[in-house]
Amino acid sequence: MRPDTDELFDELAQLDLTLNAIAAQPGSADLPLQQSLQRHVRCLRIFLDIDAAQVLHDLSDAAQRVLETRDAATCAAAMRDLARMRALLDAMFRRQAAQASAA
Repeated sequence: MRPDTDELFDELAQLDLTLNAIAAQPGSADLPLQQSLQRHVRCLRIFLDIDAAQVLHDLSDAAQRVLETRDAATCAAAMRDLARMRALLDAMFRRQAAQASAA
């Protein structure tokens, strides 16, 4: 059974909270945040087509780089990647939800 649209957006909102916390603590290597990120990734995969799954993977990589890097230039690049992937993933989820509700 596939989760419904409300569950998708609830999980996406939880992911956003985690990503906000990650963005606020660059270079912290915070293990609970890393675990929370991976939990969201596992939960969200069931909603995704192949393109969105790749974006989610890229978003997770960028978030990990933000948490792990202590170099300012690398962190700035990871933060830009993270922002871009967040916007893209949100748009992809909204498109999928609209298609699912239209079907």
